[in-house]
Amino acid sequence: MHPVRTIRYLRKYSFENAKSNILLFLSLAAFLVLWLGVYLNFTNPFLFREGAQAAYYFVTLFLSGCLSSGLLFSDFGSKSRAINFLLLPASALEKFLVSLFFGVAVFFIGCSSIFWMVDLVVVNIANYKYDTQWEVINLFRLDTYPNVFFDGPLTDIFFMFFPIQALFILCSVFFNKHGLFKAIVAMGLLWVILIAVFLVVQHLLPVGILHDGDTYEVIEADGDNKLIALPVWLTVIASLSYKFLLTPMLWTVAFFKLKEKEL
Repeated sequence: MHPVRTIRYLRKYSFENAKSNILLFLSLAAFLVLWLGVYLNFTNPFLFREGAQAAYYFVTLFLSGCLSSGLLFSDFGSKSRAINFLLLPASALEKFLVSLFFGVAVFFIGCSSIFWMVDLVVVNIANYKYDTQWEVINLFRLDTYPNVFFDGPLTDIFFMFFPIQALFILCSVFFNKHGLFKAIVAMGLLWVILIAVFLVVQHLLPVGILHDGDTYEVIEADGDNKLIALPVWLTVIASLSYKFLLTPMLWTVAFFKLKEKEL
């Protein structure tokens, strides 16, 4: 991997894909205007409260992020569709990292910026229409808003988004055809497996309640409950692995699959 060559390839890639990236972000903006514009026609002013805005942001991020990643890396599925990729004078690692940079980092920044701009306009129109005082959410302070998805800070959702996006990238590289749809199927199967494992574990464990992920309270029939503390090192390793290692691992698998195809 040569730094100068990587920078040149980055410039070349950004120039050649500028039109498609602009169209992608314009499509995203149009989707948000249509979606939130429909909500403006409803008579419920609480559709634009801060917690709802945060929910709209993450729904937009998940849908558009997975879709764009699947489409961006779909040409890597076979040599016939990756001819432009093959002809570029750069190593497989450089090509993959540049694609990853635009598909993950640039997209994330662009998606967040577009959502904020559209949300700014729509929320101000809603405040004028309904005579409300809702604030436009600050994407740098998401943890200050209520989480409508689950208990915990909103930023924990990012630890779900990036692995799922990485899975879509992996499926697009792994399968020769219809990688995007197969990624959706894989997500569905993975969800079913997780639910099945949860139900099996719940059946095997004694009746109780899990507190903060590190303490399990066994509920006894006589009311004499017992607390079982999980090893701190186990919970720390599991948390760090899920938050910081899973996504790079999926990227790495996708890269080696790409090298295996000799693209």
